[in-house]
Amino acid sequence: MPLELNDIFVTPDSSLEVDECFVYDDLSAEGEQLTVSPVRVRGQVKNSGGLVELSYTAEFDYSKPCDRCLADAKKSVKQDFVHTLALSAENEDTDDIIIVAGYTLDLFSLVRDDILLELPIKHLCSEGCLGLCPKCGQNLNEGSCGCKKEAVDPRMAVLDELMQD
Repeated sequence: MPLELNDIFVTPDSSLEVDECFVYDDLSAEGEQLTVSPVRVRGQVKNSGGLVELSYTAEFDYSKPCDRCLADAKKSVKQDFVHTLALSAENEDTDDIIIVAGYTLDLFSLVRDDILLELPIKHLCSEGCLGLCPKCGQNLNEGSCGCKKEAVDPRMAVLDELMQD
């Protein structure tokens, strides 16, 4: 959804309320497809003394397989974002500034990028997830398997004994 920001950039102390709902069918993280509910975006674009800022909150649910046990990991997210907007970036570091060409901001793409950058690197079904047995593949969250645990490296046998105590 393109936001027309001509009035905001031209008129000092002006603002524009943002209340949108976006559907993303093509989101993926680390090569895994994400199932994302519609993303609710609420916020404001405001010109304060010539400085134009977009601040918004994105709310959505997503699911992705757990990185340890492969069970479906569902999470709810409510994240705040703030961006400084500019028409050009002459002699300025552009890492923290969103350039708005032709007074039009592609909010759909910006929200998608913000979501992907803020998702955790490791997706877990729970903090205490035990994962899968490396021998038989049993989900250890559902119960233990019958596999005997062996020390892989004899030099680590002392550490294995400490873990048993």
